[in-house]
Amino acid sequence: MLIFFCAFIISAIATIFFYKQDRKQEKQFEELAKLEEHDRDNTSYDGKGSTAPSLPLIDSPDCVGWIKIDGTTVSYPIMQHEGDGEYYLHRDYNGEYSFYGTPFLDIRCTTESDNCIIYGHNINSHKMFGALHEYSDKKYYEEHPEIWVRFGDNLYKYRIAAVIPTTISDKLYDFTDVSNWEEYREYVELILNETSYKTNMGEEIRKELERTIENETSENYYRNYKFVTLSTCRTWVGKDARLLVIVVRQNKKEL
Repeated sequence: MLIFFCAFIISAIATIFFYKQDRKQEKQFEELAKLEEHDRDNTSYDGKGSTAPSLPLIDSPDCVGWIKIDGTTVSYPIMQHEGDGEYYLHRDYNGEYSFYGTPFLDIRCTTESDNCIIYGHNINSHKMFGALHEYSDKKYYEEHPEIWVRFGDNLYKYRIAAVIPTTISDKLYDFTDVSNWEEYREYVELILNETSYKTNMGEEIRKELERTIENETSENYYRNYKFVTLSTCRTWVGKDARLLVIVVRQNKKEL
C-alpha cells in the first residue's frame, strides 16, 4: 500500500508539472501567433511571395520562419539549431525542455532548398502537427488547401500537393536539394504517385510535367516549384510510421 501510495503521489506531481508546462508553452505560442498574425495582416501579398516584416517575435538566431494554416491550430515558429538536427525535438523556442518540442527545419536544408522538410510532433488536441492528420480526409484538404510559410523576410502561400502516409525509410526524406533535372523529376513523380488522393495543385504539376517531358523543355521547368514537406508521427501505426503533407509554391512567374 505504501509503494502504491508513493507511486500515486509521484504520478500526480508529474501530471501537474506537465500540465503547467503545457499551459505555459501554449500561452506563449498564442501570444506569438497574435503578433505574427498582425505582421501578416500588414503585408501586401501579390500571390507569388512578398516581403514581410522580419521576425522580431523570437530573440533567437535559430528562428528561421513561421508556419500557419488558416482555420487550424497550426501557427508556430520554425526553428533550426546549427550542428544538432534534433535540438528542438523536446525544447521550446527558448531552448528549455518541452515534451512537445517546437517545429524545426531539417538540418540539411536552408530556407532556399528545393524541398524544406519541417518536423513536428503529433500531439493530441491538434497541438503541434497533430492537426495534420485531418488531411487524411480529402474533405478537410478541400476546406484547407493552402498554408502560409514565412522564411525570414519573405512570406509565401503554398498549396497542398500531396498527403502521404509512409515510414521513415521513404525516399522522400532524401529530397532536400537536387543537382539535375532527372533527380528533380524523379522526386516530383514520387510525390505525385504516393499521394493518398489527388489534389488540384498535384494535378497541375502532373500536367505541366507531362508537357515538359513531351516538349523537352526541362531546363525551363527545373526548379520551377519549391516544396515544403511537413512530417509528423503516426504512433498508433508504429514507431517508424509517418505522415507527410507536401505543399508547393511556384518559384518563377513564367515558365
